[in-house]
Order: sequence, then C-alpha cells, then structure tokens
Amino acid sequence: MAPTLTSFLAFSGLFSSVYCLPPTERSTDTVEVLDLNAVSPGLPTPTTLPSVIALGVGTQNYTCNSTTGTYSSNVALADLYDITSLVKASTKDSLCKLYLKHSQDCQSEDNPLKLNLIGDHFFDASSKPNFDFTRSDKGWLQAKKNAAVPAPAKASKGVKDQANGAVDWLYLVDNDAGVSKDLLSVYRVQTAGGKPPTSCSGDEQIEIPYAAEYWFYKEEF
Repeated sequence: MAPTLTSFLAFSGLFSSVYCLPPTERSTDTVEVLDLNAVSPGLPTPTTLPSVIALGVGTQNYTCNSTTGTYSSNVALADLYDITSLVKASTKDSLCKLYLKHSQDCQSEDNPLKLNLIGDHFFDASSKPNFDFTRSDKGWLQAKKNAAVPAPAKASKGVKDQANGAVDWLYLVDNDAGVSKDLLSVYRVQTAGGKPPTSCSGDEQIEIPYAAEYWFYKEEF
C-alpha cells in the first residue's frame, strides 16, 4: 500500500502546510516572480508575471552516437501539473525532487500532492517541442530554444542508478510556425535529473527520468 500524503511530506521536510490542501482550497492570490539568481547571468529576465507554472515529470530520451560514443538528445515526454499557486522562493527545487523520486518508486504514489494534471510536453515528428494545455484550456506553445545555461552545481543529479546530473535550465520562445495559442515563451528551471551517462556504444536508446518547473508567459523577453 502506498504511504499516506502525511508521510510524503514528512519525508521531504521541505514543504509548508499549504501543500496539504487539496487543489480547490489552495490560495491563488499570489504568483511568484521567477528567480534566476542561481544561474545569472545567462537567461533573459522576465518582466511580467507568468501565465501558468507547471511541474513537468517525465523522461529525457537519448540515442547513442556510435561514432562519438556519446548520447545525443532525441525527445522528451512529460506530464505537466499545475503548481502556479504553490511555488514560493523557499520551495526551490523541492517539488521537482519529490516528484522525481516518487515517479521512480513502484511503492509510491506518482502524484503525492494530488496536483492537477493540466497538460503534456512532447516533441512532434519534426522534433519541435510542444506544450499542450488543451485539456485545461490554458493554451499551446510550440517552441524553439533561445538560451541555455547549466543547472546549478547543487541541483539534484537524479535517482537510483540514473543520477548523471540535472539537465540545463532553458529559455524557449514561440517558433513562429503559427501553432502556439495564448503562450509565447517558457523557462525550464529547477531541473532535477535527466542527463545521460557520459559514454555509450552501439545504437542504444535510453530514457532518463527528470523533473522541472516550466514557467509560461504570454510575452517574449
């Protein structure tokens, strides 16, 4: 039987009592300003509040380049949960760490804080990253990478035997393909896990678990 929600929070030791409330009882009065000090300079600073903040939990998928003996990024797949009203300066990457751990533990609840699933992150047949919020009517963003910086040195490297490091923090913008709706940019921050091993052989394909916060905006910066 999966542990109770109380045991999840006791284990993490990083959350305030507000996280015990079901989604309908959480305050939506305050939206945080994105703090990029951990990787500043490197990413442009947003000048407005986010439209939505999502917790992405999924995998970064890689294919081995047999010539170089290293992995190259292929696609990413993730569920997007609404954390707009939960993110505070004090949470840092604790939400990402908690969900990454429980997504890899067969004895745990995959959604320990009972967050609302509001969208999906995937790459299409043309290798374009998409953030689909159709299910929650919060828009759609088909993006391209604008800037990237390494994750902070203290970022979670991952879980179990896949702790190879945290993927980069990113800033992505609308790719001008006419697909996006209501959203024009997103930051991937507070990353946990997701990096592949440093070497490989053959044409091996692997999936590395990761979690990250995605801050979506109606503007580009």
